[in-house]
Amino acid sequence: MNRLSAKVSPSPAPSPNLLQLPAPTEDGQRQRDGDTDLAEGDRGGDLEEGEAEGGKQGCCAHCRLRAIRRVACGLVLGGCVALVWAGGTHSARLALQLLPAPFFITWFCCTWNLLLFPLHYLMHLLGAGSPHGPATHIRRYAGFLADEPLTVRGVVRGVSPFAVLWNLSGYLYLLSLRHIAPGDACAVLCCSQAFHFLLAWIGLNHHFMGVRIVAAILSITGIVMLAYADGFHSESIKGVALAVGSASTSAIYKVLFKKCVGEEQSGAASVLLTCVGLCSCVLHSWVCVVLYLTHVEYWPLTQHLPWDHLCGTAALLLGFNVLVHLGAELTYPSLLSLGMLLSVPASTVLDIYLGAATQLSQVRVAAAGIIAVGYLLLLLPEHWDERVLGWAEGLWQGT
Repeated sequence: MNRLSAKVSPSPAPSPNLLQLPAPTEDGQRQRDGDTDLAEGDRGGDLEEGEAEGGKQGCCAHCRLRAIRRVACGLVLGGCVALVWAGGTHSARLALQLLPAPFFITWFCCTWNLLLFPLHYLMHLLGAGSPHGPATHIRRYAGFLADEPLTVRGVVRGVSPFAVLWNLSGYLYLLSLRHIAPGDACAVLCCSQAFHFLLAWIGLNHHFMGVRIVAAILSITGIVMLAYADGFHSESIKGVALAVGSASTSAIYKVLFKKCVGEEQSGAASVLLTCVGLCSCVLHSWVCVVLYLTHVEYWPLTQHLPWDHLCGTAALLLGFNVLVHLGAELTYPSLLSLGMLLSVPASTVLDIYLGAATQLSQVRVAAAGIIAVGYLLLLLPEHWDERVLGWAEGLWQGT
């Protein structure tokens, strides 16, 4: 009877009555073994489910902590980007006043990019401690410059467009500082994001976003307001035009980088900028000589050069590149991009402090505000409207 009940109505867990039975038959033993395995499976499943829930909660807490840490790091680095770029702009203007040779200053600052890859490799060693040598890392990240094997001719062919765009953008930016204040030049340079969106939309077939078209229109409106802030026949029109040329060249550089490399990679960016510095040092030095011989630019003897301003400008621009390209591994790129926008008020404060600012009129303030709104709209991610609507619907249903 006990064996029959054990066969007819098995319990999900071992019962004390079943344990007190005499020597069971083979069928009863098999049934009880199955019942025991089932019970252990249930308990194991409960334990695994509890461990999974605990692991999920721990993972969520870790992800939140990591996101908070990245945001805090981004705010700090963004502020550093603003201060470094504003300081570099003012140092470049002082160097330009003492040494009226904008291309020579651009060339000198560009050669300091040779230090970017050594700094990246040093950070890699301190962070991961990889035993691989620098040549291995160069071959790893320099594949976009030339096909394997890497040759000098292939690297020069791949780097030359970037070097020309880099020097041209810096040269036009320095020329603009002769006619407008550094704060206005920083504001116009922020419009490079709008030009980059338009070029990427056309050349790279990026996703169309109506809000970014609105941002581009706002940026152009701000540029026009800055150009005519001092009247139709002022020097600011020429300076704004040169700054727009610098911003456009910078946008072309970014589009070409994204087309050749893809998404932002600190290793690839460090290799590229190091090669740009090497190419500029070797190949573009003759441009400085030609400009000197044709009396387009002039610099005195070596001991009379303003080395403090030159080295200060080059060091600040190198720090800017380190923060922008190598800091992308520590935080979100959008927070680093905010540093470029914050450089406008930072540079304006330096203008007022150093007495280099023109009249801070309401037109300038309104133009800077319009450019800032357009810049912030360009930082919105794709499908942001769907996310906002989903959040609003969830908030409405929750209330």
